[in-house]
Amino acid sequence: GDDDGDDDEQQQTPIIFAGEDAYDQLLNSVMTMTTTTLINAVYIPLPTMLHERYVAKALTSGKHVLLEKPVAPSSKSYREMLHAASQNCKFLMDGTMFVHHPRTKQFVTSIPNPNRVTFNFTFDGGPDFFKDDIRMKKDGDPMGCIGDLGWYCVRMGLLVFSSHDAGMLVRDDDDDGGRRLVTAAQVVTYEVNEEGVPYDADCLVHFSGNRVLSFHCSFIHPLNQTVQISGTGSEYTAIMTDPVLPRDGDVLSYSLVKQGLVSYDEITTEEVEEIEIDNSRVQEVCMWNNFARWARKVEQETSSASPSSNGMNEQQWWMGDSVEVEEANANAFYSVHTA
Repeated sequence: GDDDGDDDEQQQTPIIFAGEDAYDQLLNSVMTMTTTTLINAVYIPLPTMLHERYVAKALTSGKHVLLEKPVAPSSKSYREMLHAASQNCKFLMDGTMFVHHPRTKQFVTSIPNPNRVTFNFTFDGGPDFFKDDIRMKKDGDPMGCIGDLGWYCVRMGLLVFSSHDAGMLVRDDDDDGGRRLVTAAQVVTYEVNEEGVPYDADCLVHFSGNRVLSFHCSFIHPLNQTVQISGTGSEYTAIMTDPVLPRDGDVLSYSLVKQGLVSYDEITTEEVEEIEIDNSRVQEVCMWNNFARWARKVEQETSSASPSSNGMNEQQWWMGDSVEVEEANANAFYSVHTA
């Protein structure tokens, strides 16, 4: 919403929509509002297979969109959504919260020359989850645990190995001999339900320079969200055990762990350094703040640019010279390569 106006004046009576077409009713109500109303953005937490339809509807109705992950059934589909966003001078962003918190930004650069990232993200869904949850439905989220949990693992790998340089993410259709950050991806082992939706998988993503992300995602194992970064440039391994669903508290942390051997290499020693980062703004707040900042600047700067110039390439979906627009483009670029 807008920042102007008295708080009391911005309070409105909530409207409840019900029935199988409840979301259609809600979106139709939002989309028909004039530009003088408080609503200028929507959050779409629908199943993946409905994203294309409702994102298009929101963007063409003049609304910025925060989209739940996984954003699309394919990177091609998300590219098309981003192109529509750029042509309508609106901002489209995925709802990956941890990337916006300062802890993540410090963690991914904590090991010099990283070449291995290992991520285990699992939880035990139980019988009701397997029976009713949309993440187990082919017509809802057909990528199952890989789309839901694996999304975070891939995003973390991209952040670590690109060292925040989105320019290293050469497009898949690039044929100018440019160096690609991601060279191959492989599902090593997997299990699926009767609809063919994966609920347990081990995966590898190969990056340039002989760097590898390995991850296990599962709906049948106990809760575990541990990520480790190691490399040839440090004796330490960086470890975080709550990257996606963080613990409560005024600070968050990750560990730098160094192991050694003594007594004729028969006894292990360990040094642990705990790195604490301020959590006065939790990751949800960080995400919404960035979404608001980037959407505001995208609309201001791209609306004055030629429509044909927006979305010309994947390194600049939105035209503009501000830091905010540059960050918005980088975020979109990471999303495309995570999808």
